[in-house]
Amino acid sequence: MIGIAALAALAGCDDGRDYPALMPTDQLLAQPALPGHAADAARDPTAATEALDARSRALSGRGGGAGVADAAALDRRAQALRARAKALSQRRLDACPEDQPDCTPAATE
Repeated sequence: MIGIAALAALAGCDDGRDYPALMPTDQLLAQPALPGHAADAARDPTAATEALDARSRALSGRGGGAGVADAAALDRRAQALRARAKALSQRRLDACPEDQPDCTPAATE
């Protein structure tokens, strides 16, 4: 009984097409798209590998022996940021800003 009711309901769902929309076979059977460097890699795999390794080193900041410009300055900056974060974490939310001396703090409970 339920099966007949389901079939009747599905029979009323007609969108005017004989079959559902499927992916065209020309897209399914098409050759995969290869990246631009695939032809270079096929001709000379070693050169392509070396070029990709050099690019990787350059992007990671290790290319040409170039390191951090000033590690000491970065360490000082990190310490200053940590100190500022600690000071802010210990500050009360109802406290007045440092640049407003005429501020009256909110009453605490």
